Amino acid sequence: MSDVPHQRMLKPQSTTGINQMVPVGRPEPTEWTSTADTSHDGFEMVYPSTPALETRRILNLPCFLPKTPSINEDFCGREDILSHIAAELLPLKSTTTTSSGARRQFALCGFGGIGKTEIAREFTRRHRDSFDAVFWVVADEVAKLDEHYQQISLALGLEDPSDCKSQVVSREIVKGWLSNPRKSLSSSEELGQSSQASAEATWLLVFDNADDPMILANYWPQGNGSILITSRDPLAKTMFTRKPSGLDLGPLTQQDSLSLFSHLTTVFNDSENNVFRKITNALGGIPLAISQMAGIIRRQDLTLSEFWELYTDHEEHANLYETKFDTNLISYRHSISTVWAFEKLKPQAHQLLELVSFLDPDVVEEDLLVTAAGKMFSDGANFKKSNYIEARADLLQSSLVQRDKNKQILSVHRLVQDAIMATMDAVKKCEMFDQLIRVIWAEWPSAMPKPSKPPELPKPKSSGGRLHVGRWPVCAAMYPHILRLHQLWPEISDPSEATKLQLAKLLTEAAWYQKERGRTKDFDGFFETAQNLCISSSHPDRDSLLADIYFCLGSVAMDTSDFNNSRIYKEKSLDLVMNICQELGVADERLYLAYAERGISRTQDRRYDEGEADLKEALRIRKALGNYVPRSGEANLSWALLAQGKFEECNTLLLDSLAGREKALGKDDRESVRTGLIFYALGNLRAAQGEWNESFEYHQRAWRHMRATVGDKDFYTANVVHKISEHLIRLGRNEEAINMLNEALEIWSVDPGAHKNEISRSTFLKAKVFEATGKAQKAAIAFRVASRLRKEVTKEDRDVKSLKTEDFDEIVAFWAR
Repeated sequence: MSDVPHQRMLKPQSTTGINQMVPVGRPEPTEWTSTADTSHDGFEMVYPSTPALETRRILNLPCFLPKTPSINEDFCGREDILSHIAAELLPLKSTTTTSSGARRQFALCGFGGIGKTEIAREFTRRHRDSFDAVFWVVADEVAKLDEHYQQISLALGLEDPSDCKSQVVSREIVKGWLSNPRKSLSSSEELGQSSQASAEATWLLVFDNADDPMILANYWPQGNGSILITSRDPLAKTMFTRKPSGLDLGPLTQQDSLSLFSHLTTVFNDSENNVFRKITNALGGIPLAISQMAGIIRRQDLTLSEFWELYTDHEEHANLYETKFDTNLISYRHSISTVWAFEKLKPQAHQLLELVSFLDPDVVEEDLLVTAAGKMFSDGANFKKSNYIEARADLLQSSLVQRDKNKQILSVHRLVQDAIMATMDAVKKCEMFDQLIRVIWAEWPSAMPKPSKPPELPKPKSSGGRLHVGRWPVCAAMYPHILRLHQLWPEISDPSEATKLQLAKLLTEAAWYQKERGRTKDFDGFFETAQNLCISSSHPDRDSLLADIYFCLGSVAMDTSDFNNSRIYKEKSLDLVMNICQELGVADERLYLAYAERGISRTQDRRYDEGEADLKEALRIRKALGNYVPRSGEANLSWALLAQGKFEECNTLLLDSLAGREKALGKDDRESVRTGLIFYALGNLRAAQGEWNESFEYHQRAWRHMRATVGDKDFYTANVVHKISEHLIRLGRNEEAINMLNEALEIWSVDPGAHKNEISRSTFLKAKVFEATGKAQKAAIAFRVASRLRKEVTKEDRDVKSLKTEDFDEIVAFWAR
């Protein structure tokens, strides 16, 4: 990635005698507008209204995800429903370059297997050319929503791949475009501002399997467009709208049932007409059931009469299986196992279906299946790829799974998974669960360093990948399977201590991955489950893993300015690691991290001498380990030194650290954000020494480095943007300072609950600029917002006139000051 992204206009200025690269061209806003009454966190958010720039980015339209529509050649019937959806969701033909009317939404509700997803697919296939963009989003989990929204951002060209780091940021960028779907964007529109100069695109967004519609709240766009939802919850018809829109999907009509069954079996003849009708009536018009039964008839080469005899005989002896279809809307009395006759599958096909039932239903990578099957099947020692292919063919012929040949993935209906799990005994379920978490762990690139004490549990694929973006694609592919295992965990009876701790280890790593991708809360309950499992465990690896969990929770708390809890977690982590290392007589990477993290907390608490001691001890340990390359710990130590006035020591530390990184990684490396943190600290040191020109230069280098590593929208970048605005204010370049503060506020406001402290500080500084330039009304509004947010953070009620810049600096992390 270049230092200057194409969407931002820059020009050199030399007011202070050096070339200073700062954004220009965005005029000072003329008014304050509120985009919403309140945020999800309950406080009013005020955003600046900014005119558009001349430079425009052309988006990738038309845009369809997936690129190739999924075609179900066996789809038939439901024409009345498809016409109903079209009447509700198709854009007006008169749409030109202006708004196409209010947002349109429609929900297909009904129990599993009734055909909701297939109807939605058929609608998108038929009408995709009626829209400029069509996006299919699997909506059963927050993690999947985040992943799909990031894919949309990249596909549209809203973000460059090199900038696309935080899934939270990508989500907000996509929501911004859906709310204001221009075919090209100016720089200001990329930050959420509207313009009437660009043609408006039409879009269709499909939320599939949104069985808990409330999780869509943070993904729901506010502008024009069309939204189609499939859900088991009938309340989806009334979500986010005052006027219910949608329908409760019932069974196929008798004629459609006959047509579908005839099409799928191709064995019908006039002499079996009566049997034909008996079968379709028995299946109750459930499309999934008809498809599965037709698969059995084809696979076993049965006549309809032969099938009916077997079916009715099995029905009489089906009391072994009690799992029923979800009778949310209508009654269907046949057991799922009766309809699908799982017991008639070949042994390896049945084992493969059991394995698939433990994994994410939407995307099951065949490479993972082959690996898992080879390790888990009873005859795994002799398992060959040909065995997998044969088992897969059996399942495909029975229509129990679907396959995408190009992507080499399988998918399975959730009801099939539920039915298989219901027919599996507790012992086998526990055994397969244990084996599968070990298989996934063996493929997982771990963020944490190797444990101080050699673990009894299996090792991951790799260790020590914390903050390394190269491991993210593997983590993203594995994460949905971990979600599925976490969902199944309450059903696992009498697991071993090893199984419990292996799951806790996997959940901790997966939650940390989400933290790296921008989440600050709601880690799918992974941290809570992992912590509970560890606390109650007697496994030898327990303390090492619990130290990791406390380390993670302390880092999350620090990022969200929850400094008290951060300190508590970090001290707990250090205590555990120290005990382990003292017992072993070693000092390793884990101990280094634990000391460094406690040093950060002590520096934040203004216990600078103690923070200095911890950070120096961490540095001593790391140097003793060999292959020393400076990291962010040196920058953190410099803050403790700077706060104590130890300028010379601070200067030597930072310059040596910068030289060390340049020697190991090259000048202005892009390995991580760490070099940028050193630049930032040097800028603050030079400011404290009164070397303002050099301070400004270092802060601009930090800004360029942050944008090149973590992207324009990261909170690290926002810290530097705020700092540069302080330089611009000092130089009297108030208009540019306002632009930079707007940019910082835009970044913070992606996750306002986590960054309320920073929003308060940047808003206060903006108020000071308004006050200094005679804009009294704007200043009063900004002061009021900043003061209220600070009160919410500190619980301290102060008169706004008594507040100073220092009062806001103290509520943010020390490295952001």
